[in-house]
Amino acid sequence: MTPERWKEIERLYQAALEREPDDRAIFLEEACAGDEALRREVESLLAYKTRAENFIESPALEAAAEMLADEQAVSAVGQRIGPYQVLSLLGAGGMGEVYLARDSRLGRKVALKLLPKEFTRSSDRVRRFEQEARAASALNHPNIIIIFDIGQV
Repeated sequence: MTPERWKEIERLYQAALEREPDDRAIFLEEACAGDEALRREVESLLAYKTRAENFIESPALEAAAEMLADEQAVSAVGQRIGPYQVLSLLGAGGMGEVYLARDSRLGRKVALKLLPKEFTRSSDRVRRFEQEARAASALNHPNIIIIFDIGQV
């Protein structure tokens, strides 16, 4: 993105902030003059600002309890998934969570990447997850993981 484009986004963002929230959509429609990418950028910044302003609306204890409940509800630690016994969470990212697991068939430790339950309902997300696995399995280097298995449980 060019510096001029960023300046235009910043100018429109600041101008939109000066208006009442209900008037911003009409303002952006006129100001962006059909440039949908420009409008999306400004709307994204406005939405981020709204989320940032409201992120401490609920008491901290309530938010912490919700986060803990969500974490416990979706953790796979201790579960058996196919031939894998999940031992601990290694990390999480945009496409899922990665767990340390033991492969009961071969008696070795493996990294097990799981797609979040809500993503499994989207054929596009599942397709991208499988594509990621195929791309990684096509590579051969000591510093790159080896894909041993892919499947659904």
